[in-house]
Amino acid sequence: MLRLTHLCLLLSLLCFQTAAHEKASTSPASPVTLLDPDTVVKFENELPVPLEIRPQGSTPIKLPARPTQVWMGLRDKEGKRIMTKAWGFEYAGRIHSPGPTIRAREGQPVFVHWANELPGPHLFPVDRSIHLADVKDPKAVPMVIHLHGGHTEWKSDGNPLAWYTRNYRETGPLFEKRIYEYDNSQDAATIWYHDHTLGMTRLNVYAGLFGFYLVGDDNEDRLIQEKLLPAEDRTFVAAITDSLFSSDGQLYFPGWRDQPPSPVSHEAVKVNWPNPSHLDEFFGNFILVNGMTWPKVSVTPHVYRLRLLNASDTRTLILRIDENTPFVQVGGDGGFLDHPVKLAELILAPAERADVLVDFSGYKGRKLTLRNFGPDVPFKGFVEANDPKSSVPLVYNPDGKRVLSNGRGGITPATDPNTTGQILQFHIASTPISASSDKQQSKIKNTIGDLNLTLDTPLRAPLNRLNQASRTRQLASYRLDDPYGRNLLMLGPVKEGSLFFEDPTTEIIQHNAVEIWEIYNPTVSAHPIHIHLVEFQVLDRQPFKGKLIPKAQKFMHTGEVFQGARLEIESLQGKPLTPQPEESGPKDTVIALPGQVTRVIARFDRAGLYVWHCHLLSHEDYDMMRSFRVLAPKVTNNSPSKF
Repeated sequence: MLRLTHLCLLLSLLCFQTAAHEKASTSPASPVTLLDPDTVVKFENELPVPLEIRPQGSTPIKLPARPTQVWMGLRDKEGKRIMTKAWGFEYAGRIHSPGPTIRAREGQPVFVHWANELPGPHLFPVDRSIHLADVKDPKAVPMVIHLHGGHTEWKSDGNPLAWYTRNYRETGPLFEKRIYEYDNSQDAATIWYHDHTLGMTRLNVYAGLFGFYLVGDDNEDRLIQEKLLPAEDRTFVAAITDSLFSSDGQLYFPGWRDQPPSPVSHEAVKVNWPNPSHLDEFFGNFILVNGMTWPKVSVTPHVYRLRLLNASDTRTLILRIDENTPFVQVGGDGGFLDHPVKLAELILAPAERADVLVDFSGYKGRKLTLRNFGPDVPFKGFVEANDPKSSVPLVYNPDGKRVLSNGRGGITPATDPNTTGQILQFHIASTPISASSDKQQSKIKNTIGDLNLTLDTPLRAPLNRLNQASRTRQLASYRLDDPYGRNLLMLGPVKEGSLFFEDPTTEIIQHNAVEIWEIYNPTVSAHPIHIHLVEFQVLDRQPFKGKLIPKAQKFMHTGEVFQGARLEIESLQGKPLTPQPEESGPKDTVIALPGQVTRVIARFDRAGLYVWHCHLLSHEDYDMMRSFRVLAPKVTNNSPSKF
């Protein structure tokens, strides 16, 4: 017989679920069938080049978010283009999805009016049983834009509670301003903007609300002028995503009980779950680059600069190019590395960026494919093939002989080589390298193609390494079951245990403080952890032993008690694992492997309320995100601080 408290919990959840269903949009009237990726011809359409905006002065750029229809490379049986519904940003009389690339300069402010002109309802199923932007109109679509990697004042940071609906009819509790200011007080870097709405980030980004934001500076100009980096005509951006399509060529996102799950992850909405329901991961079977399925890119036999972004929900990419063609990585999330790093493969978790060079000079008239060897499940690190259970998982595959861990002592197979195992194809022209380039190359030994760059060439003044911290915080990730039995991912301090996003802030930081954050991960999957405001430095990773201690915790919607957890750390194992050279630059997103503590150090130099979270978007939305507050600078007159 159920205890009275259990009965009350079930009744309250039933009432809440019924109310949520009354507000929810209607499920599609007829069953959806999914498009088979094998029916799409690959590498016949050119890689789209996003429109570039170069702001001038203090006049705000207006970028209204609007619905549109775009061609993503799909065709019907007669060969006609299928137009796909999406969302994008309008500029110069056209709606761009993904959005245009904004070109900024260090120290020169940029002002953007991210207007919301989305009429609603949403393109995808909205689960109202999770924490969500609390709009009164259930058909209204809230949005708010975050500049990911930006050193941004808090009112312009795109806090998930700063959302707003069309024409600002409704706004969130932290909404402050309509025009965002980015002062660009940072080095040259490949950063990006994307929607950050509470409980709907995964849906709004999937619909197309994201784009590149490239910060330039004098050092980058010098590298190009001295032919240490390719010029702009041999540079392109590439945002990699995965998607599902219905048979009529429309983007599809699982969530309805009576509609198909992803054929990759197979996670389906159960009978006792809300309908529609949040799912804790998303994997598509189509790969898109800049919004085009499996494009080609035409290049000449020279060195090219690729500014790569993994904008996927859950998929970690492990990239290689045919014929063991190496990458030379020159930059990461926050800008240039101290020196170039030569790599056989490149690992990019969701939200990570890599600035890489590829030398096509030896492949005149050939085709090379950029391939993905990442798993069709959440990434869990690399282990030794002959002893996956006992070997320590690593973020990188140092000798190329390690295999993918399944997080439980076994091995995970790589992705489907015919679909999600392919990204784009390089078509190299047969045009010979000019005589001037050949002559230039002969002056310096061991250069990369026709550049003057070697692996010993400094790319920047050495990064100022932070080595003393005023405080070390112990934080942890938690995987729990919500009252419906769904996976619920959470964060929280080790001492307090699992906390919801809207629980009181526990990370209160002194202005300009340098802190070490130790992020313990007792779950079975890696989590790419993103901290707003700062560019941190990765210190190390280290295996640990610990156990989860149950704790009574109130479910955020009903107030009823369910089983949360806190982590009890028993011991650290072995020596700390130093980061790889490609992680040595400034970072804003770091892969926290299961069973390990990941340590980062950062200076928190702007006052305000910010957030940190897992950047698997389905995890972030429910409920793997927490606020942190940086206090205002101390003042001599003892006046109270706003923060």
